[in-house]
Amino acid sequence: MPVSPVSPAGGPLPVRYSVETRWLHWLTAVMVLVQFAFGETWGFMPRGTEVRVAMIMTHTSVGVLLAATFLTRIVWAVTGGRAIRFPVRTPLDHLARLVHWLLYVMLGAEIALGYMLRWSRGRPVVAFGVPINSPFADMGVGVQRIFGQCHHWLAWGLIVVAAFHAVAAIYHAVICHDGVLQRMLPSRRQAG
Repeated sequence: MPVSPVSPAGGPLPVRYSVETRWLHWLTAVMVLVQFAFGETWGFMPRGTEVRVAMIMTHTSVGVLLAATFLTRIVWAVTGGRAIRFPVRTPLDHLARLVHWLLYVMLGAEIALGYMLRWSRGRPVVAFGVPINSPFADMGVGVQRIFGQCHHWLAWGLIVVAAFHAVAAIYHAVICHDGVLQRMLPSRRQAG
């Protein structure tokens, strides 16, 4: 069931989210998928091989970019950067809002766990060759394993919730024809 968007400052209702919001959304989505793919596949490579080491280094570097993008999204949302806000009226509106908040919380926790996984052994997070040193002393292998398991399973949970989010967007596009998905897609330029 579609909801009535609230127009900003009483002006005309935007058809799409701002360009910045769309870029931050899709950049986050791509980085989450890259992170998940690398995290789930380097275990099939023998330890110490160049490919495995490159995958791990890429994972940590993209992880730092993802953290910066995530923080930018938070600041952007808090400072009113999002151009469209919707009232919560129906149970489906509540569910959509809950899923968005859940994605934010899960992604923030996943990023924090990624840092703690490295830092728990006193090792730096290395992004593009630049170390971000651990503020903690070595916590031991047991603590590192706990962070590793939490990081692994939360990644799977994040992918499941993100897939639910994507299926809901496709449902809106294919079944509801209500323009929900189009708000996050690039605008089409009309030939003149």
